Amino acid sequence: MQIEFTIDGKVKPKQSFRYTRQGFKYTPRDVKQYARDIQYSFYAKYPKWLPSMFFEKPLRAEIEVYIKMPQSFSKIKKQRAIAGEIRPLVKPDCDNVAKGVLDALNGIVYPDDKQIVELSVAKYYSDTDYVKVRIMEV
Repeated sequence: MQIEFTIDGKVKPKQSFRYTRQGFKYTPRDVKQYARDIQYSFYAKYPKWLPSMFFEKPLRAEIEVYIKMPQSFSKIKKQRAIAGEIRPLVKPDCDNVAKGVLDALNGIVYPDDKQIVELSVAKYYSDTDYVKVRIMEV
C-alpha cells in the first residue's frame, strides 16, 4: 500500500521551540499553520483514511521539496535546474523539513512516526514551490 499527496506553497521547516520573556516555550504560529496545511492537503486526497491502515507496519517516507528558481537564473541555468543538474543549496535543511512533515502526519496517516524505518528527502528546483510526500509499506 502506498499513499502520495502534494502540499502546495513554500515549505516551512520544523523549528525549535521559542521562549517568552517569562520562560514559557511555544511553537511559532507559522509552523503550526504549516502543519495544518499538511493535514488539509492529505485529507483533501484521502478523506476516508484512518491511521490504523498503517497500524504496526514498517514504513518508508519519501519527501521531495520543490523550490522556486530565483529570477536571476539565466535561461540556460533554468533549463539545467529543471533537468536536475543544479540542485538547491539553500535553506530549509532536509532534516528540519522531514521532522515537520512527519510530525504533522503523526496520528493522521500512521499511529506513530516511530514506524518510519526508511526516509528519503530531496530538494529540487521548480517553477513553483511545493512538497511531494510518499509513504509506503516496506
